[in-house]
Amino acid sequence: MEVMRNRNIYPSKIMLVGEYSAVLGGSALTIPFYKYHATVRNINDIPPGKELQTSQSLKYLYHFIHDLPEGFFHAAPDLELFSGQMEKYWLDMSIPIGYGLGSSGAVSAAIYELFFPGSENLSLQHQKEDLAAIESYFHGKSSGVDGLTCYVGKPLYFREDGSIQKAEFNPAEIPLGYRFFLLNSGERFETGPLVTHFLKQMKDPGFASSIRNEYLPLNQKLIESLLGHRKADPAMLVRVISDFQFTHFRKMIPDNMIDAWIEGQISNEYYLKLNGSGGGFMLGITHHTSSESLKERWKQELVWIE
Repeated sequence: MEVMRNRNIYPSKIMLVGEYSAVLGGSALTIPFYKYHATVRNINDIPPGKELQTSQSLKYLYHFIHDLPEGFFHAAPDLELFSGQMEKYWLDMSIPIGYGLGSSGAVSAAIYELFFPGSENLSLQHQKEDLAAIESYFHGKSSGVDGLTCYVGKPLYFREDGSIQKAEFNPAEIPLGYRFFLLNSGERFETGPLVTHFLKQMKDPGFASSIRNEYLPLNQKLIESLLGHRKADPAMLVRVISDFQFTHFRKMIPDNMIDAWIEGQISNEYYLKLNGSGGGFMLGITHHTSSESLKERWKQELVWIE
């Protein structure tokens, strides 16, 4: 039986495959990650020091949604409810901002569920479009992928044809005994400027050709491997993606991760790739037998995705 997400808790998201592919409508595979999450709480339970920041953020978001044209959303926002109730809530957030874990997506998901009546009855595609509009408040442009993953709380497969489906995927059961992990760079990057940089790069015909003819097909193959639809070594596919990102997405990689990135390519013990738009956590893959040696290598606890 399917386990439903707690309606007060909105998980962070991890994009296992599809960084910048999703911006172009390409395929992506995302999972909710409940280790980090946003929890909707009553204002009476707020600890000292958080009230002003939380209530102000909701007010700004309310005005943004209020100023959008009527009929803009598939599920119309109840603006009267939003205006009257927003000061009764605050979001207890454990999702680090600027780390590629979808903090703005979790906020968007919470607002969508609280103040957009009937949203739960829409198709995944329509929910994604609504959440993209809400999240654009934070980044200027959003695919809606993060918000939908946080809202649904299930692994999602975004196909190139625009369709979306809930995926049967367990990150603790990756083919051939591999495990995904997060490596903390300690460097916070803002999503908006990175997406703007990428879209500017896409105006270059050579760069755009590499993305569409090399990068997008690689993402598709990795998704098919992880979902068991293709017999291929997922780590080897991550290795090729890692090399591509190092060459073409250098701006998105923190300087203090360069050596670790290269060491993985040389040693073949692990491989790193972007997690989200860049900065924050790097997403890595390794064989389960290497977990202790990696912990010793970096002198830090890794965040294992399971």
